Amino acid sequence: MNFDRIAPWYRWFEYAVFGRALERRRSALIGEVAEAKQVLVLGDGDGRALVDLLAATPRANIDCVDLSAHMLGLARARAGNARVAYRHTDALSMPLPCQTYDLVVTHFFLDCLSEADMERLLVRVTPALVPSARWIVSEFRQPTVWAASLVRGMYVFFRITAGLRTMGLADHRPIFARHGFRPIRMQTAWGGLMVSELWQREGVGVFP
Repeated sequence: MNFDRIAPWYRWFEYAVFGRALERRRSALIGEVAEAKQVLVLGDGDGRALVDLLAATPRANIDCVDLSAHMLGLARARAGNARVAYRHTDALSMPLPCQTYDLVVTHFFLDCLSEADMERLLVRVTPALVPSARWIVSEFRQPTVWAASLVRGMYVFFRITAGLRTMGLADHRPIFARHGFRPIRMQTAWGGLMVSELWQREGVGVFP
């Protein structure tokens, strides 16, 4: 899957369908992680969320990972190079340092993964986290029939335009729980279609 073909227009597709609702989900919980120091951002997209994250975490250095070179270019143009390293690679196969990151951010990224790929991601990312690490998740859910129809339509669109392989939402919550994370904050929007969640590795309450 690669968003290069639609990167220049992605923001306008998003606004046409959801207005600013996805932007509000991306920024909903960043005030909870102001003390983060080493951040891993997966699939940030065009940099709008990255700008907000930089402002909210003034002491953080951020690794921003995306498989789309065009999206990374847009993110760099918006957010600049200060405190951000841009990595053009696949999150499912990239090498990561051990016990480094105290925050992971995935905005509307997990919905691009199958259950098996999500498991692979957690297996790869979890050893790179410090014991107190937190994880911000913004995602879709399918609470109603109309929402399920909308989500199916989005999957068809991105399968055609970006080569998306999976055709349905996998539930990340049991996978996160199996890897030692617990939810500590959650907000929903659009009747439960969208959710913002803050997860933390078990047993530790604050950033180091």
